[in-house]
Amino acid sequence: MRDLPKQLRGGDFRRAVEAVAALRLLDPSAAAALVASIDTRDEQGAFQLLIARLVAQGGVANLAARWRELESAHWREMLVSEIGQSLDRWMDEGTIELLLAALEDPADQVARRAPRLLGECLVERTARERKALAKTQRGKAALQAFERAAGWITPARRARIAGAVAARLERCAGDPKILTWPDDYIELLGLSATRDDARAIALLEAFRAIAGDTRYTKIEELDPENLPPQTARVAEEKGIPPGTRFKRVSSLPTGLLDGKKLEQALERIRSRAPR
Repeated sequence: MRDLPKQLRGGDFRRAVEAVAALRLLDPSAAAALVASIDTRDEQGAFQLLIARLVAQGGVANLAARWRELESAHWREMLVSEIGQSLDRWMDEGTIELLLAALEDPADQVARRAPRLLGECLVERTARERKALAKTQRGKAALQAFERAAGWITPARRARIAGAVAARLERCAGDPKILTWPDDYIELLGLSATRDDARAIALLEAFRAIAGDTRYTKIEELDPENLPPQTARVAEEKGIPPGTRFKRVSSLPTGLLDGKKLEQALERIRSRAPR
């Protein structure tokens, strides 16, 4: 507890977010008094103290409810990203509301951080996947956090997720790459919508025209008399005779949406009964 004030006003954002998570374990009056004793004048420190104050006053649920009071989109995005790095420290039903608030955030740069986290909470893992994830202490903690969080995603929250994702995808339907990671949104829609959701199904079916393999292989014949410097250096180090012909193999993005994820999302939606 003695280090919390230093972490909350310090320049290490990750440590500050960890300190905010630790406030949840304190007596509310002690947490409020601790935050009130700290002062800072820079933007980052002010943001850190604001989220600490909101959590001290009413837990993560209060932070979620007052999400729009966090003025900086940059720091909102950073907060969601850091929570995702250590979700087990934030295991609270209010965290689900916080992720929903982030998903509905008007700034795409903030909203883009929520789909993967919510998807991790909703996806059903095979025994093999669970075993692989639980091989490390961090993986085991994450698995427990995801499974606990899944219990808090009620049918009403699942419907809210589906509606928010569909709205975001509709807005960017002409160029879904604006969303940075559109495949995360598509996967989350597949994990949240039900087979009576005609809007979600129509939206995903329309994306088939711009979906397929996300990468392709490009093979180039290199001029043995004019090799790239790095290739020439490696060839010399390995004693490869001058004039030897080389091929350069590259894996490049196609710019398409992930066709496999798209079809999997449609399959999941069509197999899920209405709420």
